[in-house]
This record gives sequence, C-alpha cells and structure tokens, in this order.
Amino acid sequence: MGNKSSKLESVEKWLSWIWPVCFILAGWHYLVSENSDMLFMAQEKSLFYGSRVYFNECMQLPGGLLSYAGSYLMQFFYIPALGSSILIALWLILAFAIKFGFKVKMTFLPLAFVVPVLLLISVIDMGYWLYYMKFVGYFFVPTLGFIFVALWAAVRLPKKGLWTIPLALTYPLFGFYTLLAMAVTALCAVKGSHGTDKKLHTTHGKWYIMNVAIPLVLALATPVLWYRFYTELAIERSWIAGIPLFEAEEVANWTLSLPFIFSIVWMLAMALPIPFKIGTPLKRIVCCILVAVASAYAINSANFDNYNYHAEMRMYRAAENFDWDEILREAARIPGDATREMVIMKNIALFNKGIAGSQFFHYNNMGEKPYVQDSLKVHMVQTAASMLYLHHGKVNFSTRWCIENSVEFGYNYDNLKILTLSALVSEEYKLARKYLDILSNTIYQKKWAERYLPATSRPSMLSEENVGKYYPELANIVDLRNHMGSVLDGDNGIPEMYLINYFSRSMNKDSKYFQEMTLDYALVQKDIQLFWPRFIQYAMLNKDKNMPIHYQEAAYLYGKLEPQTMDISQMPFDKQQIVERYERFNQTAQSLINSRMDSKQVGEAMKSTYGDTFWWFYFFCRDITSY
Repeated sequence: MGNKSSKLESVEKWLSWIWPVCFILAGWHYLVSENSDMLFMAQEKSLFYGSRVYFNECMQLPGGLLSYAGSYLMQFFYIPALGSSILIALWLILAFAIKFGFKVKMTFLPLAFVVPVLLLISVIDMGYWLYYMKFVGYFFVPTLGFIFVALWAAVRLPKKGLWTIPLALTYPLFGFYTLLAMAVTALCAVKGSHGTDKKLHTTHGKWYIMNVAIPLVLALATPVLWYRFYTELAIERSWIAGIPLFEAEEVANWTLSLPFIFSIVWMLAMALPIPFKIGTPLKRIVCCILVAVASAYAINSANFDNYNYHAEMRMYRAAENFDWDEILREAARIPGDATREMVIMKNIALFNKGIAGSQFFHYNNMGEKPYVQDSLKVHMVQTAASMLYLHHGKVNFSTRWCIENSVEFGYNYDNLKILTLSALVSEEYKLARKYLDILSNTIYQKKWAERYLPATSRPSMLSEENVGKYYPELANIVDLRNHMGSVLDGDNGIPEMYLINYFSRSMNKDSKYFQEMTLDYALVQKDIQLFWPRFIQYAMLNKDKNMPIHYQEAAYLYGKLEPQTMDISQMPFDKQQIVERYERFNQTAQSLINSRMDSKQVGEAMKSTYGDTFWWFYFFCRDITSY
C-alpha cells in the first residue's frame, strides 16, 4: 500500500506542474489559433496615446490606472500572438499570486487557475458585443485588477484591518478592485481568527472585530467618499466601477458578465476559512482532473466560433489594407450564406479589380443577418459602415459615422484612420494632420501615419493626375469623390440600401469606374428601367472592350422578359455562354417546376449549375434583409 501511495503522490506532484502547461496551451489555442482576427479587431477598436490628456481622461472614472494600463496593453494585439502571450503571462502571474496570497497548496493548484480560466472565457465569448463595448482596456483591466487583489492578499504587512484605511486611497486607481481587496482583508481576518493563519490570529477581541469591521465598512463607504470627484459616474455604479457591463440600446446581457461575477465570488471564497482537505492522493488526483475537465468544457462551450463572425473581421482587415485578392479568397471559402457586410466587401473588391462584370455572381450574394446569441441588435453602421462608405467615395458619410460612433463608443485606431483618409480625399489637410499626429504617437500605427503625412503638406499628391503615382490605393476613391460631389443626405441607418439606391439611380459619362458601379447596382435592384440607360452608357464608355458576361446575361434576360423595352436582336451575345446556356437554364427551370417543386427547391436544385449567373440571382435570390 505504501508503494502505491508513493506512486500516487508522485503522479499528484507531476499533475500539479502539468496544469500550468495545459493552461498555456489552451490559452494559446483559443486566443491565437481560434481568435487572432477577433483580437486584431479588438485592438483596432481601442486607442492609446501616451499623453497627459489621455491619462486624465482615463482618470475621470474610478479604476483609471487600470484603464490606462489596459488600453496600453491592448496595442499589442496588433500582433495577436504577442498580445496573447502577454495576456497569458499575466494570467499565470494571477494564478500564482492567488496561490501565495490565499495559501493554496500545490496539490490544489488547479483551484488557483479557476479565475484565469474564467477570464479566458470572458475574452473568447464576446461575439458582436466587441463593437458595442464601451469599457476601456476590456481584455486586460479585470486581469490587472484581480492581480492587485491577489498581491494585496499576499503582502499585507502588518496584516491588520487598519491597513485598509490607506488602501481606500487607491480607489481612483483600481476602482472596484480596491473594494474587493478590502472584502478579502476582512475574510482573511475571519480565517485568522479560526487559527488557519497564525500570523493573522490575535487574542485581543477588539482587534479581531476591527480587523473584520473596518475593511467591510470602508468597502461600503469608500465609493461614497470619492463620489463627489466623479461627476460622470452614477452613484449606484460607484461600487462596480471596473467590472465590464454589456449594455446597448436597452439590451443588457448579464450572461457575459458571469465570468467576472464568478471570479469575484471565487476570490472571496478562497479568503474564507474553508479547509481544502481531501484525504487520499487518489481523491485529490480525481478532484484536479474533474476541475480540468470542467474548465476545458466551459472554455470550448464559450468560444464564439461562428464562421461569418471571424470571416467578416478578416475581410475587413483586408479592406483596410486594400488587399482585394484576400477579400475574394475569403469570399470563396464561405461555407454557407455570407452576411450582408461580407457581400458588400466582396463587391468593393470586384469593383477595385475591375472584374465585377464577369465575376459579380460567382460568389454568394444571398446574405444573412449576423448570428448573435442574445437579443443584441447588430447594425452595419456600427460594424463597417464607415469603411464601406469610404470605398464608395461617400467620404461625408464615412466621416459622419466615424464621428457618431466615436461619440458613442470612443475614438479608436480604426475610426482615426478612416477619418484621416476621408479628410485627405476631401482636401481637409489640416484636419487630416491632426488625426495623423495622434496615430504617429502610437507603437503600431506610426508607420501607417508616416505614409500619409506627406500628403498633408503636398496636396498635389492626391490630385487625379498624381494619386495613382503616390497613393494608388486611393485612386478609385478620389475618382468617385470628384465625380459625385459632397452631398450628405440621409441613409436611415441602413448603409447597404442607401448605397444600392444611390448608385443604381446615378449616371456618369465622365468616369468609367463610377458608371460601372451604377450598372452593377442596377443589376442588384433587378429593375429593367434602371438597367437599360446604364447599360447603354457603359457600352458607350467602353467601346474598345468586350461586354462582360453578366451584363450580357442581364441584357439577354430583360430582352426576353420585356421585348418591347429594347430590341436585342442585333446585339452580339456570346452564343455558348449566353444564348445556348440560357435556353438550358430555362428548360431546366420549367422541368423542375413541372415536377411540382416550389421556387426555393428549384433554386437549390439549379444552384450548382447556374448559381454563377445573373439569371439565377434574378429568379431565386430573394428575401434579403439589410441591417
């Protein structure tokens, strides 16, 4: 028996050390392998600049130092592997701070990792709340706050309740976590009174009462004492300043706050005089394995792995880098229906590559709303409208939504870059210089800013004649902006429908690029009266080019459906790809309809063969909902 017990103790010791390794691997997998695109987007939606002004802005709410430090660390998600490594390292520090602060034996090391596991869950389960989060430094603030609490539990000297009086002075720096440290102090005093910690134990009853009472009273009173210094904070939120809340448009999701709530409860439970005694090594091994299995299950279940959610972010990043080929590669990989945002980004890539007329319908155009796990209403004006408007030359709209979102959710790198490009294209060079000065004082956005700074002092670099030489990525935007003017009307918060309606009803005889966009959006409208004038104008501007296949498909179909509107008998349609293929399409559709299939079933049956045609889009792409 002794030999068996010795072997089990060896296994137990080995498992104690393997646990941190497993946590590191799990953290790396779920952060870097599964969520790199989300982490990069989170960095884009954050902002840090090392000035006194920004520091003072952070300090306007309790926990300002944590917000400042958290926003600084968010920058490193520009390289997701680097930012993830920093975050995982902080979680390891937190776990071992909990171990030493609450005197957790090595045997029960998995218990010290419960809070880091919960914090990992809080990172990977955000979903579309990423775009609606107003909490500065979200991914790092709770971690830094809990480290502060755990270190306080570990190093209080002397370990008396009176030391929470100077601790109250840290409320502006750590917010709620100062109050949590006070509560932990009181509970540790209770633990000491039970003799579990000889250093805390005292025989003087009055000191025991003070060690428990003073921290609890201060935890309740400190926010009230500091409240008059925080004019932007409601009194009822003074006690939770530093805990992320998920609220948007009268929608509140408390489920996403559960990892923080459970972490708080766990920290308090670790401070209580609860003996962790499980007799035999075998029972302790089983206990640790159960904790590990439960943690793995919780992490995997919480991971927001919706394909379109991540693909949207990858396509958005490619659009930011003007990488049209990557957008089209991503569009080709989509396993099902894309979101409407992804469809528009695909369109932008086709426009910029000049192949919309031949490949517009080679990709999924059905579109669906973003997948959410709660009642959050996702609107494109918050997720991508500014970028989409910029690439359509509607720079006044891109500026408008950048400003509105910045007022609501705060300025960020993404908005500042779009505001910069919009200002440059609009010839507002002093304004562009203002944004570039901010970006120039960052770690990873500096190089981007340096590329566009010369244009603020040399406007000729962005003229129609020179933009292709100095900034070729902006050439099409400048072309559109110069040929559509700067009118700012209303989009009713639905950018996709505004863009479709605006371009499908526009005409331009001076810009081939603009005119082709009007024709493509006329196809999306499925309106014969809109199509023919734009088709004819396009043909006149491109006499030296063969007519792209999708425009031939539309002309042939509309000529068949309404021959009185246009005589197509003299048009040189491609015999194989248009005339003969349309006849096969029509015959197949009639055959399936005669077999008593409904429209949706017919569309699904024909999609593999004719899904790359305007004809299939015209008849079977229905019920598209913008958001």
